[in-house]
Amino acid sequence: MKKLLISAFTIAALFLTGCATIISGTNQTLTFNSDVDDVEVYVDGALIGKTPVSASFKKNKVKSVMFKKSGYEAVTRQITTSYDNVALLSVFWDLSTTDMISGAAFEYEPGAIYVQMPKTENEETAEEK
Repeated sequence: MKKLLISAFTIAALFLTGCATIISGTNQTLTFNSDVDDVEVYVDGALIGKTPVSASFKKNKVKSVMFKKSGYEAVTRQITTSYDNVALLSVFWDLSTTDMISGAAFEYEPGAIYVQMPKTENEETAEEK
């Protein structure tokens, strides 16, 4: 009887969850770096730290990252996502709805963003004088 209950719970868990949710998870770590040290990194307007920095984010929620440092122009990049092919495995039992709702059907690509920080014009002209 105990084995039957365990088997029933296992089967129910498989049918109520998506493959990408189980295998890939609903969070992903992104890494941010630049050619200049200690650049402030803002993800969707919230400061997460200074370069180099890594942080975990809910998949399919983050849209942009901005790099800022005094004496340098701010650099903004859009964070893109792509479809995680692991989500295709769950199409057979729940049409990938669990993976789509949880965000696990997507992944951030690339997982690391590197930028070159251009100096502001005032800084360049001051150095030239």
